[in-house]
Amino acid sequence: MTATIEAGAATRRAAVAESPAARRYPPTIGFALAWAVWALTAATTLVVPDRLHVAAPLVAGLLFLGWTVLLTGWASYAYRSREATLRLRFWTPWIATLGGWVLFWEFATAKTGWLEPPYFASPQQMLLVFYSDAGILASSTWHSLLLLAVGFVIGAVAGVSTGIALGWSKLAAYWGNPILQTAGPVPAATLLPVILVLFPTTYSGSVFMVAFGVWFPVAVLTRAGIAGVGRGYFDVAQTLGASKNFLIWRVAVPGALPSIFTGLFMGLGASLAALAVAELLGVKDGLGWYIQWTKGWAAYPRMYAAIVIMVVVCRTLMLLLFRVRNRVLLWEKDLVRW
Repeated sequence: MTATIEAGAATRRAAVAESPAARRYPPTIGFALAWAVWALTAATTLVVPDRLHVAAPLVAGLLFLGWTVLLTGWASYAYRSREATLRLRFWTPWIATLGGWVLFWEFATAKTGWLEPPYFASPQQMLLVFYSDAGILASSTWHSLLLLAVGFVIGAVAGVSTGIALGWSKLAAYWGNPILQTAGPVPAATLLPVILVLFPTTYSGSVFMVAFGVWFPVAVLTRAGIAGVGRGYFDVAQTLGASKNFLIWRVAVPGALPSIFTGLFMGLGASLAALAVAELLGVKDGLGWYIQWTKGWAAYPRMYAAIVIMVVVCRTLMLLLFRVRNRVLLWEKDLVRW
């Protein structure tokens, strides 16, 4: 009887130990090192005096300290969550690398002056720029996004329409392919003198430059996608009495969607490259304009702040495009990642 009771108790203890609530996922040594790097960064920023008295280090130090506290909370939560632990372990190398870079950046600029201004800016200077120029940076970002959206939509519609026509019609391919192959590869920036002459306003010329950068890759890959749809799909649809419009919009275009989205991805990259050049046409607002303006005044911290915003905007737009792609092409979402 006693042996039976002890065996039952041992079974219950084993069940409790194996339950999800009782499992523990302690932080790894790598995370401990990453946390220590960020703690050292915060301490260096707050305690070590600045050699270059250009901005108060208190805000930067408090931000680094706050991030260290968030890492502590993340590790505490991950101690009882396997999913959070796996995510934390995945990002630990990046957390450590970023912390090491910020520590070097802070030490080499504000604390020692190895990297001298105005060409190099400390984290404090960058934070001060984001605070003091918040209004103009927000306005420039908005105007750049608006110009990019208008140009991208026009270029995407024109590219998809061109690609469908060239991929479906032999007559359109006969006349259109030479034009596409000749004009398409020309960089949008080389058309700047022509745009200044042909377009009535600088804004319309800027929209054209962005749209032109999108049009070529979208048109080429849409044409390839339309031409690559299997002939058997058309034969089956025609056997069932499908019309020409049905064949184009319900067979050819859906079959070409993977190629179309690849073209949109490449077109977005080209449009972002054309955006900075387009804003040199005389547009009085935008990130490209702000970068050129601050560069002319040798205000490098402000220029770096605009570049950081442009990088964040580019990455965000790419992520949004791939989210849309994964939603539309659920059956292919794991083949291409971003």
